[in-house]
Amino acid sequence: MNAAAPDANATPAARGRAARDEARAVHRRLLEVDPRVRTGLAAAIGCGALAASLLVLQAWVIADAVTDAVAGRAPTGTALALLGLAVAGRVALGAGTELAGRWAARRAMASLRVRIADAALRGRSAPLEGARRGEVVAAATQGVDALADYYARAVPAVALAGAVPLGLVAVVTWRAPLVGALLACTLPIVVVFLALVGRRSAEHARERQHQLAVLGAHFLEVVRGLPTLRAHGREHAQVPALRTIAERYRDESLAALRVAFLSALVLELLAMLGTAIAAAVVGVQLAEGHLTLGVGLFVLLLAPEVYAPLREAGQRFHAAEDGAEAARRALAFLDEPGPLDDRGTGVAAPDPSAAALRLRGAAVRGGGGRADALAPLDLDVAPGRTLAIVGPSGSGKSTLLELLARLRDPDVGTVRCGGTDLRALPPEAWWRRVAWLAQRPTLPAGELGALLRTMATAAGAGPDDVRRLGLAVHRAGADEVLAELPDDLRTPVGAGGRTLSAGQLQRLCLAGALASRAPLLLLDEPTAHLDPATAERVRDGILGSAAGRTLVVATHDAELAAACDAVVTLVPAGAVAGAAVTA
Repeated sequence: MNAAAPDANATPAARGRAARDEARAVHRRLLEVDPRVRTGLAAAIGCGALAASLLVLQAWVIADAVTDAVAGRAPTGTALALLGLAVAGRVALGAGTELAGRWAARRAMASLRVRIADAALRGRSAPLEGARRGEVVAAATQGVDALADYYARAVPAVALAGAVPLGLVAVVTWRAPLVGALLACTLPIVVVFLALVGRRSAEHARERQHQLAVLGAHFLEVVRGLPTLRAHGREHAQVPALRTIAERYRDESLAALRVAFLSALVLELLAMLGTAIAAAVVGVQLAEGHLTLGVGLFVLLLAPEVYAPLREAGQRFHAAEDGAEAARRALAFLDEPGPLDDRGTGVAAPDPSAAALRLRGAAVRGGGGRADALAPLDLDVAPGRTLAIVGPSGSGKSTLLELLARLRDPDVGTVRCGGTDLRALPPEAWWRRVAWLAQRPTLPAGELGALLRTMATAAGAGPDDVRRLGLAVHRAGADEVLAELPDDLRTPVGAGGRTLSAGQLQRLCLAGALASRAPLLLLDEPTAHLDPATAERVRDGILGSAAGRTLVVATHDAELAAACDAVVTLVPAGAVAGAAVTA
């Protein structure tokens, strides 16, 4: 965010200024999420302004028609035609305001969702952690949904509230200066009241969004862990916690509704008093002969409309606050530094089977008081050789593989292939050189064979290379898995399909990685969850597939490590033993 968050230790005035600066920054960025959003909002505001102009014409025609009727004259056809055009035009422009606002809302919401999804997924080898995942899901769903009314109605209403009342007061002043002056005096009172209500409404909006994020995160974790909870007979233990969080959200929602109803009541009261004062002054001036009947009617018809945009803005203000608070959370997530810097310079990606991989002082900080994920490390990986990364859990083996795969960038130091820093490469260019197997691999929903061919194709294999995929399936020990499936490679997996165990998923995803032609194989615990006989077969298959390629494997399997050309041992403190790579 461009504006700093309010400091809890600052004075109330300083906190207020900081909050206002942050709010302005959020609103400014919301208008910049997509260039087309401003076009849609400008069209909505323009339609509203034109509708206000037609309102003046409508009031003028009605006042003239009533004056003619009092004088015993029938209204002319021209007057009736103008009245019909004014009414039809206002209806059409009102629809145009709504349609343009909703079009802008759809564009903005789609753009925000794409950005949130991209920030959550790009450069991450594993999902976000529990509570953070729930918060991001809430921001991308309910949070973005809260912006629908913000763009479609609140922004146009607030913009029109700043211009239309002043224009109508100017028109009234032109015809009846005293009435115009009185109306001008009441407008600041309404604005001040809106500002006072806005502070309280913003507090409720922040608390409501916080409780919504907490509720969404907790519910998501309960749903994800429901099989485990049921297995241990604890599925009902989370009901009280969910009920407590839901009650907090309900209390904040009711408090926000109370503020909304009270503000609407006071706004209507002020508008009624202002209109009554204007009517009383017009009546006195008519009685004294200072105004004609036509002018008096014209002013009386416009006086209530001076407050209408302010009442509309007041009604939409709460939607604006909810939307802005949801957007603040979403934008804060987008502003977080991601694990990957994707500002590549377009340099051609080197071949890791022909050029050495070199880490110099590469480290990944833990953050939040946690230990470093990887302490500063110097390491050379010779091209076309096999290297095993061993060490206890938490020593940084998976993090090291992520750096080599460029799924994240080091916080300090560099990772190079030959003389090229991986940061200088577009991520996709380097990923085409890499076949990656995560420690806990996953497959999306779809037909198994198509998914495996996609995995291989993404790293360079031909989509019709059935023989190569079949060999990879055999080397990964996955042919036994296929034998258990009802339709072999045509079996649907994932949501709505066949459920696979962790070991089955690992062997199938390993087959997809081995089937690729990528020059760099990065495997994280490829023999975990396997029985000894299958593990031996998979070890031989991995080493056979690595011929002519660079292989880096993180493993607890002593036999697989011993079969590699070199072994690097990491310890939790970050010290490295055996970092030299044998020729």
